[in-house]
Amino acid sequence: MTRALFLILIATSFPLAGETKYYAFFITGDPQYLADKSPRPTKLDPYSEEANSRFIAILNELPGQSIPESIGGGHVAKSILGVIVTGDLVDSFDKTGGHYDAMGKYEWRRYVDDYGLTGKDGKIPWPIYDLHGNHDGPQGDTFITDALIERNKIRPHVQHISPNGLHYSWDWGPLHGVAVGMFAGEGEKRREGHHYAARASLEFLRKDLAEKVGNSGRPVIISCHLHPNGPEYDWPAEDLKGFWDTLTKYNVVALVHGHTHGSPPSKLTWDGKAFGCDLPNSIDVFNPDDSGAAKTDRRHPGKAVGINHGLLYAELVDAPGTQKDALVVRSYITKDNWATHSWHTRWERAVSIP
Repeated sequence: MTRALFLILIATSFPLAGETKYYAFFITGDPQYLADKSPRPTKLDPYSEEANSRFIAILNELPGQSIPESIGGGHVAKSILGVIVTGDLVDSFDKTGGHYDAMGKYEWRRYVDDYGLTGKDGKIPWPIYDLHGNHDGPQGDTFITDALIERNKIRPHVQHISPNGLHYSWDWGPLHGVAVGMFAGEGEKRREGHHYAARASLEFLRKDLAEKVGNSGRPVIISCHLHPNGPEYDWPAEDLKGFWDTLTKYNVVALVHGHTHGSPPSKLTWDGKAFGCDLPNSIDVFNPDDSGAAKTDRRHPGKAVGINHGLLYAELVDAPGTQKDALVVRSYITKDNWATHSWHTRWERAVSIP
């Protein structure tokens, strides 16, 4: 190798001093694959099939596409770090008896075939960072959560896995991600008088942030299924307080969730006491909408329900110094089961990246 070629390789392999770096990824949730009701299903509900197959195709087409000037302009990065999926991967594992076990297992096969895990084993060419929702198993003890535990063992870039194998964290450059499952709460089992089991996710989160982030000031994004502004029956008050008290010790730049299927995708801010728009001393809470939870209307066969969907495209911007670092999030939506689709809203927040 000549000296000139060596210098060129060095120059192109490492960022130049003063160069702005972008860490780009997608956030989505609730694909909720739904099988045809059968003891041995071989296909999805037609509207679930339509929504999810279209979504996968659209996601693959987005990198490199131009972004309208009305929401900041530029282009979607060609280099995508991964896809965060905020639960409800399938539809049927919140139900028991009848055909539901067979349906749920077929739904899971279809999800894995489409999403893959590593970026090399499915139809999405980037690593997947998924977790369980209530439709995957309200108490976190189903075939799906067992499968997620196995996925975590080979999930790319994972830095830490909980003792029960279900929760995990990963790194994308300076950004530290943590997936805490249904919600952040204490104890393996559900609290008396409440709905869901936390599977000791809050204990894992505390330990993970202390060990993997510490006093570094690194930005953190946390994913879960439930929305923190939901009913106390779902997210117990003592767990929500414990969650907030943990977050305030670190540089948490966003919390992302699923569950509500809220259309279009949205952002709230949370200050530990209230949820609202642009509250001071708050954390951004993003709802990406669902990506594919459409199905046949039982009252009107031949028609669909749940055909509004969305996703989020996020960029962590690491500018020279610390004055222009930011998290930029844009939403992408459909109102017709992904037959047509468009950019919708842009949010930006100054962040600190050491």
